[in-house]
Amino acid sequence: MLLRSIIFTGAINSLFFIFLLKNKPKNSDNDRILMVWMGIISLQLGFYYDNLSTNPIFPGYLQLLGFSLPLVNSPILYFYIRSLSLGAGFKWKNIWIHLLPFLIFNCITFFIHYTQAHDLYLKDGFPHFSSTLNSTISYFLTALLAIIPGYYTVLSLLVLLQHQKRLPDNYSYTEKINLNWLKWIVISLLVLFAGLFLFIRYGVTYRIVSYPDLFAVVGAILTIYVFFIGLFGLRQNAVFNNDIFVQAYLNEEDIVTSNYKNSGLSDEKTDQIFVRLKLHMDEKKPFLKEDLSLAALAAELEITANQLSQVINQKTSSNFFNFINSYRVATVKEKFKDPALAAYSILGIAYDSGFRSKSSFNKIFKETTGQTPLQYRKAVG
Repeated sequence: MLLRSIIFTGAINSLFFIFLLKNKPKNSDNDRILMVWMGIISLQLGFYYDNLSTNPIFPGYLQLLGFSLPLVNSPILYFYIRSLSLGAGFKWKNIWIHLLPFLIFNCITFFIHYTQAHDLYLKDGFPHFSSTLNSTISYFLTALLAIIPGYYTVLSLLVLLQHQKRLPDNYSYTEKINLNWLKWIVISLLVLFAGLFLFIRYGVTYRIVSYPDLFAVVGAILTIYVFFIGLFGLRQNAVFNNDIFVQAYLNEEDIVTSNYKNSGLSDEKTDQIFVRLKLHMDEKKPFLKEDLSLAALAAELEITANQLSQVINQKTSSNFFNFINSYRVATVKEKFKDPALAAYSILGIAYDSGFRSKSSFNKIFKETTGQTPLQYRKAVG
């Protein structure tokens, strides 16, 4: 069967990605969490693969465990996204509370399976409840499987949206750290959960599809997710790579919620820092560093990231991203006017001015000047 072969490939790919992640020069918390997720997914795909065979080798209790694995991999994926986007330290001991639904589900189903076998039986790798079983129990167990994965997927999406919203306040670039690939994967997962719910609710009920076919489809789709998450996860570096960056990010929430009440900056002090900031920008030109961050610039000025963010927001009515890139655009415009640089390419000048990608340069330049870089250069040349 083609789908069964795809599922087997997915299980092997998961193990292969674990090997690749393990052999990276330096593993971050993000990599370790992703390896755990890949390991769980490999087990889940192995369960689907075995379930589609004529004579499954997994005994009943392992089939119960295999069926409930989404209650584990969904919070693990959430922790991967949270660690990657927030940059906060991760402690494995804190994850146990998120595994309670998995433990509760299996404690109840194991108890029923071994004490009231007629009320819970396994068929096609799927637990079935008899009509004599208390309906509250069956509804509760079904709700766990339906709600928990969706709940953590929604949390993951909210974290990613929050992350993307805060990037302009902390970074002068967004390439490779906006996690767009992960956002679209999470959105597609939400669509998938909704589709599977309808598929199970109506497709199986009205015998449009059987449980074995359902497992085959789910397993094949999961294999696709394994490939993309593994591929992009392998290439994705940590968004926050030191404690200063993490602190800058965490302080940004205080900035928003308190409106700088606790920053300790008077209007006079704000003006003084702004003068220092402009002088520093003109003399040292830190904006030429393509990876300049709020925290790094604040360290150069020997102030906190919170204070620098307040000064930029209040004195320019803008955020860090726009403030830094306005200097880069101004530098590009000056270089376009310089006859000595007439032979330089537009992209070369952009890179020399602090931009790190063609797409972001073109977008920012046009938003700032109302013209494309080529149009502007021709006009001033």
